[in-house]
Amino acid sequence: MRNLILAATSVAFLASGAAAIAAEQTEGTVISVNASNGTLTLQDGQTFNFANGAQLLGILPGQTVGVSHQGSEGLGAFNPNPAND
Repeated sequence: MRNLILAATSVAFLASGAAAIAAEQTEGTVISVNASNGTLTLQDGQTFNFANGAQLLGILPGQTVGVSHQGSEGLGAFNPNPAND
């Protein structure tokens, strides 16, 4: 029984790592953003849907952003050119 639990835990851990590896990053200029419904559209026409629209607060049209995503599911938005301190 202990070996079965250990094997199941190992499979779950490896599967979570595979999901993280599958994430992609895209960079572009924002043409529209709606934090209420969790959507972000870039100038090239890509639209991403975020489960947590609060991640989009403070992002404005015209800004350049980076988006971590899996397909059209947005995972995170970030500044692709952070200032060097």
